[in-house]
Amino acid sequence: MKLIRSLTVLPFVLLEAGCVDNTLNPIKDNPTDGKPEIMVTPEVVNFGVVPAGESVGSILTLASVGTETLNVTAMQVGDGRWAFTLLEPVVGSFEPDEATEFTVVYNSLGTTAAGTLEILSNDPDHPNLSIPLLAEPEEIIDTGDTGDTGIPLSQPVAVCSADPDEVLAIHESADWIGSLSYDPDGSIVDYAWTIYSAPDGATSPMPSGGANRRGFTPDVAGEYVGELVVTDNDGLVSEPCYATLNATAGDGLWVELFWTHSGDDMDLHLVSGGGSLTSSLDCYYGNCTWGALDWGASGRVEDNPVLDLDDIPGTGPENINIDSPARGSYTVYVHDYPGSQYLGRNDVTVNVYLGGSLVWTDTRNVDSENCYEPFVEIDVPGGSTTSLSGSCR
Repeated sequence: MKLIRSLTVLPFVLLEAGCVDNTLNPIKDNPTDGKPEIMVTPEVVNFGVVPAGESVGSILTLASVGTETLNVTAMQVGDGRWAFTLLEPVVGSFEPDEATEFTVVYNSLGTTAAGTLEILSNDPDHPNLSIPLLAEPEEIIDTGDTGDTGIPLSQPVAVCSADPDEVLAIHESADWIGSLSYDPDGSIVDYAWTIYSAPDGATSPMPSGGANRRGFTPDVAGEYVGELVVTDNDGLVSEPCYATLNATAGDGLWVELFWTHSGDDMDLHLVSGGGSLTSSLDCYYGNCTWGALDWGASGRVEDNPVLDLDDIPGTGPENINIDSPARGSYTVYVHDYPGSQYLGRNDVTVNVYLGGSLVWTDTRNVDSENCYEPFVEIDVPGGSTTSLSGSCR
């Protein structure tokens, strides 16, 4: 069956939006000899300039173009729900060459708008398809440098996202994507990406590049926000666009350390059971870098500790994690290593995650050289924590 149409814009009456469950859970089908494939046209929906207070609808076509049945399990507007509304989401099974239509409505406030239409399906190449939804501002910006009779210039629009929008800190990377940015009357000549906000202790920089910045690896668990500002060939600058990336701490035991002032090397220690510091039951820089200890069941890798990050000249972070910790107690120490010294107060933060959730955090001053400061004891699998204090060891 041929596609019915690519894009039609028509007047539409704004419908009152109800509550929406914005959580989409993709499904997986059993493998077959063929492959389902989804195609949605147009690939980018640009409503152009719509006067404030008016609403227009755009008809999109969804087609099954693979060799196996396409199962569409969910469809919703993700970002930009304040401006865009999906009428009667299309879900269900579609045989090869079958197609259908659906409508997205833009409710104009007269400003720039950007959003996404998210579609979940069993297409193995595009299980979470994202269709950009765009609209241009009603007011045209005139820089004044073209004279009274010149054509007014339009402001460029930054469109940004993180792909994927959730990764495992330290072990996985994401890309900051800005290539869908556009200029109504020209071209984009500069893409300025920055890290707008990050969790305390994070030091990962924005990768170099152009529209897309690839290979960003977060070094602390938490939320990262990237900011994109684009400049067009007329020298006009866009409003900032913000993309959010969530870095998780995994499902096991995850311990983070960072401190305030550089030049004072702090070392993270994780001691199993009633073990002694700097022994084989203590995971630290001397024996645990990228896994060298056999804890828990003999020969089992998942219950062994790994020191992923060890920072010397800076302010951290340092990280120790165990994918599947054995039952028992674990004690966190911070060692003020005597090889470097900062004279004065130096606040040190320890975060402990268990099963992906933050179960304990504290910030303390550590300023005694060669001091092993006990911070917390964690019970596994119960998750109870006991704050520790006392004289340095």
